Amino acid sequence: MKKINTLFGIFFASGFAALAYQIYFAKKLALVFGSQSSATYTVLAIYMAGMAIGAAIGAGLAKRTRFPVRTYAMAELAIALYCLCTPYIFSFAHDIYLMIAVGYRSDSASLVIYQVLLGALVLLFPTILMGLTFPLLVRAIADSKSCIASISWFYSANTFGAASGALLSGYLIIPALGMNGTLWLSSAIDILVALLAFLLVSEAKTSNTLHTEGQEQSNQPVQSSHRFGLLVLLVVGALTMMMEVSTIHLLAVVIGNSTYAFSLMLTCFLAGLALGGRYAGKAFKRSANEHLNEALFLLTCTILCSTFLWHLSSLYFYGLSQSSVPYSFWFREFLRAVPAIIIALPPAFAIGALYPVSMNIASRGQHDGIGFPSAINTLGNIAGVLLAGFVLLPAIGGFHTSLLCGIVAFVLLLVSTWNTRDKSAPAFQQYGSAIAATVLLIACPKQLDLNVIATGINTYFRPTYYAGWEMIDHAESADGGLTAVVAKDIEGKKFKTLTTNGKFQGNNAMERGTEMAPQTGYGLIPMLHLNNYDKALVIGYGTGVTAMAIHESGFKSMKIVDLSRDLVNISNRHFADVNQHVASQAGVSFFYTDGRNYLSLTHDKYDLIAIQLTSIWFAGTASLYNQEFYNLAAKKLNDDGILKQWIQLKHMSKRDLDVMIASVSHTFRYVWIYAVGTQGVMIASNSSSAFPNSQKQERLLSMNTNAKMKAYLDLYPNGVRSIAEALILTPEQVRFMVSSKELLLSNDNNLLLEYSTPKGNAMKDADFRDNLDYLKSFASKPSLKQAATEATPMNR
Repeated sequence: MKKINTLFGIFFASGFAALAYQIYFAKKLALVFGSQSSATYTVLAIYMAGMAIGAAIGAGLAKRTRFPVRTYAMAELAIALYCLCTPYIFSFAHDIYLMIAVGYRSDSASLVIYQVLLGALVLLFPTILMGLTFPLLVRAIADSKSCIASISWFYSANTFGAASGALLSGYLIIPALGMNGTLWLSSAIDILVALLAFLLVSEAKTSNTLHTEGQEQSNQPVQSSHRFGLLVLLVVGALTMMMEVSTIHLLAVVIGNSTYAFSLMLTCFLAGLALGGRYAGKAFKRSANEHLNEALFLLTCTILCSTFLWHLSSLYFYGLSQSSVPYSFWFREFLRAVPAIIIALPPAFAIGALYPVSMNIASRGQHDGIGFPSAINTLGNIAGVLLAGFVLLPAIGGFHTSLLCGIVAFVLLLVSTWNTRDKSAPAFQQYGSAIAATVLLIACPKQLDLNVIATGINTYFRPTYYAGWEMIDHAESADGGLTAVVAKDIEGKKFKTLTTNGKFQGNNAMERGTEMAPQTGYGLIPMLHLNNYDKALVIGYGTGVTAMAIHESGFKSMKIVDLSRDLVNISNRHFADVNQHVASQAGVSFFYTDGRNYLSLTHDKYDLIAIQLTSIWFAGTASLYNQEFYNLAAKKLNDDGILKQWIQLKHMSKRDLDVMIASVSHTFRYVWIYAVGTQGVMIASNSSSAFPNSQKQERLLSMNTNAKMKAYLDLYPNGVRSIAEALILTPEQVRFMVSSKELLLSNDNNLLLEYSTPKGNAMKDADFRDNLDYLKSFASKPSLKQAATEATPMNR
């Protein structure tokens, strides 16, 4: 028994490492292929395909080998050694992808073919090895436990390990060790797992005779429903991923979409699967049919009951917003965890409980027969993630995708109940579960008032000004999340606000003190530094106001890149009056991909690259604020081109400000800092011709004669002159700031800003004034005149 418990511990550690690998693979391949959903889900499908192939291979090995633990140990060792090489492998794959894809439109569907081929090249080997481990270990204890007990124990142990990996990697290991450090730690764990498994080889070997007499007696009822067990595995595999995709999609609206929030959601889902698997192992003494019907009833009920909880979650956050929530990141994460656990864990528990039951039926209770059923289940996973991500979310939304999962589970319950009916048993005993599930299906809500959950309260734990406004338009997708427009009539005017997952993106309020003036200023500030107005690239659209200001400054060609087609379409429908129909202007074109992927694949060079992303703490956004991105942007600028980037001054620590400014300064010789409204702007260039001069100021002043811009410039106290007055730091002062202390740089390995900036949401509003004073403290050092007269580039 001690040796078996050791095997369970080994498989727990293996699950921990495997989840850390998966996070590493996902983040790195997002940088290779882009973070758009087509690339993300393609990589995930390849990952699961490898697992399915591995399970099938593992089934054959389990039947032939007398030493399954030794084979398992060799597989774990091979996984660890391969993963240690993945930084070089992924770098090679990136180079190949660029050679093939450069010149294609960055949002071209044709690129998916190359993503599939290269994804398979780098992922199939380790994932096949991961897939074959489960059948081997179940085979290893064939003489000690029944098939369903073996499946349950190993499944729950491995999934508990994965849940621990999701939690610790997201909250502790990656922030502390970085991506490569996490990879090395995971590989070390896998090597230790392999060594421990090798030590158990002689004790854990099994004979070719797998079944005891007691097991033979239970095979007949299991064998009779073998095909139905395979069907259940396939469907439940699809439901698992459909529920994961739809639940995480909606939870991102409810609790936020920082990288921590996604770790929290994934942890809750995996923990539910693990607990359910453990429960199935303890309840296996009932007949297979009874166990299956109970698990299907539980799945149906938990999915349908979850439809009631979304509105309750909004009441939960509203209640918190009415109290004084401490300004503590960790306490607020705990408060976010509560709805995540209540909503995500019960359906996952039911899925976890159903897996060992259906696996036992599909394998006919044979320890060496689980490989093919495991592959079938994983194929269902692949179908589920593709169906949910590409079809159901855009077509019917996250709530109705979850409701559809409940209906499918209900149908399976009805079929199972009918197949296992016993005429000699009382009718209520046989059909009671089906009747109860029918009542629940009729009673559960069929619509979700998105207006109630998309309030944005989860970000700062206080009501937003648009809470309670009417949602007049929305769209859901894997790329854009929930994009919505909320509106309210105030004194005869219809005020509209654009939100993403409840988070403010912009509005149409043409009044002083609103966000309209800063959004206009973000587009006009570059005029103080530009020499040419041929090509501009704008990354991030929002309401389109900043893009409009850039276009009106005189650019002949402007390309706009945004990850979300939904956001662009909704903005053009509802904010065309404030963005002056910029989307239909001559020379303006759109690309639907992430900005970094676009820059990697384009041949073009630009006079201006403008980064207009309004929430750096959104998962993945910080990759546009690190060394690798700035190096890429510098290569895509003309010799006298400039980079303009929005920076967050509100809810931002001084350390994170230092990191952002130091990171951009490491690539660009000249950096200016402006403050517009309550946010900041960085201007960066490697050309001394980017310094402001009288000619550039005159061109900016000429915007006063632009009829389209008059209403916007009237929002400033001193008109367009307020733009130049927004300057906080000159290049010389920025240089002094960076050199005054040793500062860290953000890069693709340490992900400093990705894991640090979400913590700023727990800071008080007063931090904006503190940050502004902090930046101004460096302005009393070297003067603008000194910087402007500098003749030679900064030595590096």
